[in-house]
Amino acid sequence: MRDPHLVPVIIGVGEAVDRPESPAQALEPVALMAQALQAAEADAGGGAVLSRLDSLDLVGLVSWRYADPVGLLADKLGIAPARKTNASMGGETPIRLIHDAAVAIARGEQQAAAIVGGEATHSAARAQRDKVMPPWTPIASREEAVRFPSSRFAMSPPATDLGMHDPAQVYPFYEMAAQHAWGQTPAQGQAESAALWARYAEVAATNSNAWIKTAPDAATIATVTADNRLINWPYPKLMVANPQVNQAAAILVVSLALARELGVPGDRIVHIWGGAAAREPEDYLLRDAYTHSTAQQVVLEDAAAQAGGADRFAHMELYSCFPVVPKLALRTLGLEDSDIAPTVTGGLTFFGAPLNNYMGHAAVAMVKRLREHPGDLGLLYGQGGYVNKHHALIVGTEPPPHDLAQDYSVQDKADVLRGPVPPLVARHDGPATIETYTVRFGRDGAPLDGIIIGRTQAGERLMARVAPDDAASMDLLLSTERSAIGAEGHTRVDPFGKLTWEAGEKRKLSDRPRRFSKVEREGPLTIVTIDRPDVMNSLHPAANAELAEIFDDFAADPDQWVAIITGAGDRAFSAGNDLKFTAEAMAKGQPIDPPVTGFAGLTARFDLDKPVIAAVNGLAMGGGFEIALACDLIVASEEAVFALPEPKVGLAALAGGLHRLPRLIGLKRAMGMILTGRRVAACEGVELGFVNEVAPAGEVMTVARRWAQDILANSPMSIRASKQTVNKGLDEPTLADAYRNQSAYPAVKALFRSADVREGPLAFAQKRPPKWTGR
Repeated sequence: MRDPHLVPVIIGVGEAVDRPESPAQALEPVALMAQALQAAEADAGGGAVLSRLDSLDLVGLVSWRYADPVGLLADKLGIAPARKTNASMGGETPIRLIHDAAVAIARGEQQAAAIVGGEATHSAARAQRDKVMPPWTPIASREEAVRFPSSRFAMSPPATDLGMHDPAQVYPFYEMAAQHAWGQTPAQGQAESAALWARYAEVAATNSNAWIKTAPDAATIATVTADNRLINWPYPKLMVANPQVNQAAAILVVSLALARELGVPGDRIVHIWGGAAAREPEDYLLRDAYTHSTAQQVVLEDAAAQAGGADRFAHMELYSCFPVVPKLALRTLGLEDSDIAPTVTGGLTFFGAPLNNYMGHAAVAMVKRLREHPGDLGLLYGQGGYVNKHHALIVGTEPPPHDLAQDYSVQDKADVLRGPVPPLVARHDGPATIETYTVRFGRDGAPLDGIIIGRTQAGERLMARVAPDDAASMDLLLSTERSAIGAEGHTRVDPFGKLTWEAGEKRKLSDRPRRFSKVEREGPLTIVTIDRPDVMNSLHPAANAELAEIFDDFAADPDQWVAIITGAGDRAFSAGNDLKFTAEAMAKGQPIDPPVTGFAGLTARFDLDKPVIAAVNGLAMGGGFEIALACDLIVASEEAVFALPEPKVGLAALAGGLHRLPRLIGLKRAMGMILTGRRVAACEGVELGFVNEVAPAGEVMTVARRWAQDILANSPMSIRASKQTVNKGLDEPTLADAYRNQSAYPAVKALFRSADVREGPLAFAQKRPPKWTGR
C-alpha cells in the first residue's frame, strides 16, 4: 500500500483567454495567469488549494517585461508559497515543471504545487500598433527585468552571421532532411504535413479556448495564397506556430493525501505515471544529423516502454510548433498510420502558441479528456528550443502499477545513440554538397534567400546563403518534385562577407552577366560605369555587390593599373542609396547592408593601392558623393553637384563621408556642408579642395582619361608605393614615425623587389621610354 502523501496527482486545471474589444481593456499576462489559477482551484472543487501551495512555478514569458512576475502573481492572489520560481523558457517547460512537482511530492519534499504560464502577445502587439497602452504593470527596464533560464541557446558563428536564429527558420532543416530520408518528394512531404495539420485543426475547432476554430482542410493548409504565404520553405503560415494570442493555463499537482483532505472526488483525479527527458546538443549546427533526433527518440521509446507499448496511449499531445516534430514522433512511436489523434488541444497553429506555455494548455486538455475516459492513458510530449529539449509525461485516471521514478533523465541513452558530429567550418571556397536546406521568404511572399547546410568533400559541415537572383540554385531549392539534398555545388564568400552556395560547377565572377554596371578595359585602364540611369544611378544591394566584385577583380588583376568610375547618362554620377528600394526592402524584412568593402565596393576598401578616379558627370548625392570621396582623384563636369543630404531624410553619411570630407577640406568647411546638407557645385568643389579639375559639359570622361594616362605613364609599382605611403603615413602618430616606418610598408618593399625599380634608371640611361611591367 503506497503512502498517499507520496503519490502525486493532478486535481485542478484552468485556462484564461482574453479577446478584448480594444487594447485599453486587455488583461496583462500576470492577470491572465491569476485567472487561470483561480479557474484551476475552482476545477479542483474550490477547496482553497492555492493557500496550501508549497511551490509556484511560472513558465518563462515574453510578451511583457516584469522584474519578478511570479512574486507579482503571488501578491495578486494573496498567497505566499515557500518556493516561487520564474522558470525557464522552452516548449517542454510546463511538462518538466509538472514532472518535477510530482517527483518532489514522491520524495516527500512538498504536498502542493502550481504550474502556470501565460502570454498577452496579441494585445501587446495591438497596443503598440494602435499606440493605446492598457493599464498594465509598468514595464520593467531591460536591466531590471527577470532573466529566465534557457532564454538563449548557444549558436555557432555561421548561424549568427546569416541571421538563422528564428525557430521558424531552423525546423525546416529537419523537415527537408526527414522527407528525403523517408524517400518523399517535397510535394509528398507537404501533403503529409497538411493532412496532419488538418487533424490538429479539427480538434482546435472543438476546443472552446482555441484562438482559431475555422478547421481548414488539408488542401487549404497546403495551398499558398496571400493569406497563407510561405514563411520559410516548405512551411506556409498555416503550418507555423501562431504566437499572437492572449492565453494562460494552470495545473495543480498535489499529493493524493491532500487531494482526499480537500475532498476532491476520485473521478476528478489524474495520476502521474512517469516520463522521460533528454536533450540534443544546444547548438543546432553541432548535431549528428537532421533526419532524426536521438533525444526525441529515446524519450518517446522510454515513455512507451513505461506504458507497456505506444498503443496503450489512447490520447496524445505531440508538440506541434512545426509539422516535422509530430511526424518524427509518430514514426518513433510506430503510430504514423494510427487513428489516434496526435492532439487533444488543437496544435500551436490553430489552438494558439502562447510561446513557452502551449503544453500547459495541453495538460489542461488532457486532464479533461481523461476524466471523460476513465481507465485510459495519455501521453504529453513537449519540445523546446531548436529541437533541443524533449520531455514526455504519462498520465491516467488509474494509479500506476509502480512508484514514480525519482530520475526521469534518459540522457545517457541519447548520448550513446548519437552519431558523430562533423566539424563545422565558417569559410570554405570549393565544392560542397547540400545536407539540408530552406528558403526564407519576405512578407510580400517573395524569396529573400536560400540557406543550405552543406558538407565539404572532407565531410566538414558548413552553412551558406543562396542568392535570390541565382535562378538555377533557387529553382533547385524550391522544386516540389525533387529534393535538393545531395545536390552538388560550390561555396565562396560573397561581397557581403557571407558564405554563398551555387549549384553546379564553379562560375567565375567575371563571367556573370552584369545588370547594374558596365566594365571596359583599355589596356591597363579599367572603366567602370554605374548603369542605373533610370534611378539616377542610385545603388541597392545587388548593384553594390556587382561593383564590389568588379573592384575585387581590379584589385587582383596585375595587368590593371588604374580605374575610372562614372555614372551612365548625363544626369547623375550617383544619387546614392536607392531609398525607394530601401523602404520596400525594409517592409519585406530584406537585408540592406552594404558589401564588406562598402558602398560601390569602394567606401570601406582601405587596402587598394591602385589609383581610382571618379568622373563625376552630374549629381553626386549622399552615397554617390561618398563614392567619389573614396576615390583618389575627382574630375567633375561643370554641371556636377555634390552634397551629403542624409540628415534631410533622417539618415547620416556613414559610408565614410563624415570622415573623409573633414580630412580633405578641414573641419569647419566640412561641417558647413554636413550639418546643412547643402549642395556644392563643381567649381566650389575645386575651391574647397575635394575636386581636382572641372571639365566642360560632356567632356568629363575625356579629362578623366587624360589624368589616367598621366598616371599610366609612371611605374605602377611606384604609384602603388606612393599611394600606400601617403595613406599609411597619415595614420602614423608623427611625421617622424611615418618617415621611419615607410620602408616597411608592403608596397614600398614590393617596389624595391620589382623589375620596375631597375627598368626606370636603365631606360633613362638608354634615353628611351621605360617599359613598365607592374611586377
